[in-house]
Amino acid sequence: MRVRLAGAGVLLLILLQWGCSSSRSALDTSFDGFRCYYDGRIQQIGKPVLVADFIQFMGYDKTRLDLYLEVPHTHLHFATNGRDKLETEYNVSISVNDKQNTIIENRELTRQVSTTREHVSRYGASDRTMESFNLEPGDYRFIITIYDRAVGNRSQIREIVEVKSRHPDPVALSDVLLIRSIRSENGRRVINPMLSDRVLALTEPFNLFAEVYSNGERGEVTLRYGLVREQYNNDFLIDNPFSYRVQRPYHRTGIRVEERDTVVLGDTTLALRTGTNQLFIPFDHNIERGSYRIFIEKAGIEKDDTIGPLAAETEFMIHSIDFPHMTDVNQQIEALNYVASTRDLNYMKSGETREERLTRLNEYWHNVGAWKMSDYYERIRLANELFTTNVEGWKTPMGMVFVILGEPHMVDCRIGIERTEIWTYYLQGGGIEFVFVRERTADPNDPIAYYWVSSIRGGYSTWLSAINSWR
Repeated sequence: MRVRLAGAGVLLLILLQWGCSSSRSALDTSFDGFRCYYDGRIQQIGKPVLVADFIQFMGYDKTRLDLYLEVPHTHLHFATNGRDKLETEYNVSISVNDKQNTIIENRELTRQVSTTREHVSRYGASDRTMESFNLEPGDYRFIITIYDRAVGNRSQIREIVEVKSRHPDPVALSDVLLIRSIRSENGRRVINPMLSDRVLALTEPFNLFAEVYSNGERGEVTLRYGLVREQYNNDFLIDNPFSYRVQRPYHRTGIRVEERDTVVLGDTTLALRTGTNQLFIPFDHNIERGSYRIFIEKAGIEKDDTIGPLAAETEFMIHSIDFPHMTDVNQQIEALNYVASTRDLNYMKSGETREERLTRLNEYWHNVGAWKMSDYYERIRLANELFTTNVEGWKTPMGMVFVILGEPHMVDCRIGIERTEIWTYYLQGGGIEFVFVRERTADPNDPIAYYWVSSIRGGYSTWLSAINSWR
């Protein structure tokens, strides 16, 4: 850990910046303060993965916070039981702390999983559980730790959750929850929820669930719901005039919403009774992979910061069944945007059938070197695992640099007005640095950050040589 000072801004850096840098060969994992996004993500490779969603509902005197947990099988270590089954066991610890860091509640869970070898390797295979907490309004710090008993690996997520108060209006709305399927069991309705970070291809109908609360209001309320696909654009793709963009200092580039396409828009009428009213809205559409926003609202109700305005939404991304791997030929061709020429890309994409496109893709790799193909798509897989945010990881600025150049030789972290990472590469053509700046509007407690390329320090020829090495 060191402070890095340079140039005329020494005083400003002393006041505003505290940095730490790490070599790829000697990473200090004991530092628990601000840690590089890259370092924090790279340490998760091979460790158990825990995905969490926090959904708030109104209780009688407190707010009910439902914590949905999902642990992918692909990141657990299984052992055979001598038959056709694989088994494992892991522990989950949930600590809830208030603003003064006093422990409000602490829970310990032990989960046992038994499955088949074929099921373990599927991206969507996972173990799910839900815990409910009744909390007073306020900010709480959740520390969730998972321990893989088979190999002794553990990982942790920390999140600040603002528990909101009951809404004073006569009618109020809870958070929304995505539901993959609903079944009846012993006369009770049992739901299979979908976490926003773990939504697979929606080839079957799914539901939006919410609760509508009435403080005495009766009658009917009409709610509008919708599903919007958000098309993101990465300005930092290799395209003309790419060289101009590279050489412009401090030119902010990265992911932005380029287009919104309304997939579903409709109205539903709910008959209100005093208390809690459950609302299920079915979506029977075949939804393609991509980034989406799903919402429910009532026109004319002003939004505020309490739990129950009559408007709620959530964002999610639909992955292919093989994510983070890339097996679909159309995706494999798309991923060559970084290295293939426009002529080669158009030639591969113009194949009329899947078989023809696959043949042209294989021809491309045969011409540039078949041995490069596995290396390239392995970097795509790692980028998806490390950098996926509102788009696949390989499409992000960090993902693009990682795919082309691989693991950085040095990572420098900075805390200042903005959170910054500097990736340094020592290449045959010379050194090159990429400066990534975290989006100001991002939640500071969100471990999945949004980083932009603010500048590049180094010769364009070095970067171009790295791209040409894939050609």
